[in-house]
Amino acid sequence: MNAGLTTTVPAGAGVHLKHDASRASKYIDFLPPATRVWRLALPWATAIPVLAVLPYLFGGTLGLSVISQICIAVTFAVAYNLLLGGTGLLSFGHSLYFGVGAYTAAHVLNLVGESVPLIVLPIAGAVAAMALGGVLALFTVRKARVAFSMISLAIGQLAYTLATVSKGFSGGDSGIRIDPTTAISWGIDFGSPRAMYFLVAGWAWVAVLAMFLLLRTPLGKLMSATRDNASRLEFLGFSPVLVRGLALTMSAGFAGIAGALYALQFQVVTLDTLGLPQATIVLLQTYIGGYTSFMGSIVGAILFTLASANLSALSDAWPFYTYSASMVAVMFLPRGLIGWATDALGRWRADLARSAWPRAIVPRLLGAACATLMLCGYIGLVEMVQSLSANDGRPVLVSLLGPDTVSPHRLVSWVGAALLLLVGIWGLRRLWRGSAESQPAYAGGDH
Repeated sequence: MNAGLTTTVPAGAGVHLKHDASRASKYIDFLPPATRVWRLALPWATAIPVLAVLPYLFGGTLGLSVISQICIAVTFAVAYNLLLGGTGLLSFGHSLYFGVGAYTAAHVLNLVGESVPLIVLPIAGAVAAMALGGVLALFTVRKARVAFSMISLAIGQLAYTLATVSKGFSGGDSGIRIDPTTAISWGIDFGSPRAMYFLVAGWAWVAVLAMFLLLRTPLGKLMSATRDNASRLEFLGFSPVLVRGLALTMSAGFAGIAGALYALQFQVVTLDTLGLPQATIVLLQTYIGGYTSFMGSIVGAILFTLASANLSALSDAWPFYTYSASMVAVMFLPRGLIGWATDALGRWRADLARSAWPRAIVPRLLGAACATLMLCGYIGLVEMVQSLSANDGRPVLVSLLGPDTVSPHRLVSWVGAALLLLVGIWGLRRLWRGSAESQPAYAGGDH
């Protein structure tokens, strides 16, 4: 054996290695910056004490109910955006998986509740919805875009029709009622609204975190690639149909968790959980917040739920306000509130960097004033119409006009409200055109 083995290095090899290293270093500048682990973990760690403090800040029955509804809405909206924002598939029947999760949790609790811990009951809803989503994915995701939307709508309405006929499963108009206290509670009184909130909030935190981590896996990257360019992904050897099917299955499972939490929170499951309005609400929540970002669906769900809960106590016309605001957001904010805020913040920073203080402050103050005028006029018109339709002639209070009431039986009230609305719209249009002509376009990125 020759112990003195030597390796001959070709002349100039070191030069080539240095040259390759220098070439590789040039491409590092074009790669996205690596995100530190603590930056990813900090928001999720901060959410834990925030969720723990909320029931003590809003300790009433109504307050606990609203924040529990927010947790359920956030879970469902993020699950929906896992499909829409992840793969670009627009579903009109996602309430099917929400309702299946709710009904499954209710039936499991009523049948074997005494031998099942309540804290793990949402798993039953997730498994049932995931199984259904996997079966439907075998033939629904072969078509994308409009075809998938119509197929999902048809399947959702078919399931709703079957549920109305199968009263043994759905309970008919009265629904299925449950009692969470009959399950194994491990010494926890789940008859208390606060304890039920902690169960809902805990599951919501776990589910949303799991979806966030899923989007950062190779499957999540393939979902984004399928959304952006399915043909190129197929050329690289991956199946867009398989990726869409896995995304639909996972999205359905998390929607089932949201449905199970809904059943535990309200202790009754009705046909509304399977209806088209439920699918419409989650669609609007995702679009309002912005389906191009992970935080968009969370913001949209929070705002929509708060608006529905608070406006219903202020005005009988609250659905009109909610859906009209949704229409405006879809028409004029294509990237949702998160995208609009990102672009606005970028333009603000660009103006401040150029020391353009008047351009950074004055148009925004004028825009806020015009938006206030428009809203006051719009609210005045809607409330007067509502007052006349209710046939009670109740006076309407418009905050901008001071403490005096506005009567729907006076012409000056209609003229004043219409002028406020038109002046606000005219001012916003002028500011919009001036901003588009004078300011350079800012390309805001999605995060």
